[in-house]
Amino acid sequence: MTRDIHQQLAASLRRARADRHSATYPLDDGDAIVIRSSRPGDRSALERLAALDSQALPAATSFLLAEIDGELAAAMPLNREDEPLSDPFRPTANLRELLRLRASRIRADQGTPTPGRRRARLTLRSAV
Repeated sequence: MTRDIHQQLAASLRRARADRHSATYPLDDGDAIVIRSSRPGDRSALERLAALDSQALPAATSFLLAEIDGELAAAMPLNREDEPLSDPFRPTANLRELLRLRASRIRADQGTPTPGRRRARLTLRSAV
């Protein structure tokens, strides 16, 4: 299990380096990053973030949110394999990668297969 986490983290860091939002967010000592599930009251902030990112807000019922000092900076739908929404005026590669990692763990814990896991199962079944 620990080896899988290390492999996921290494792959995530490689993706973050290639990400178009590749600059890191310079955190001050007082900055607080919070990763949390969305609530009904977050809808307007999600719509604002989607508009900033020039995307339509996905029809997801649940999002994983990344906040910096209480301000929404990135969001990822939990029930879809979409790219995270993010504030284009802020370097968000690290936040986007944190959201991807956390969402993949939540999906794994819920037994929701990710596309890569689904392909692996199909490959194993076809080999038998």
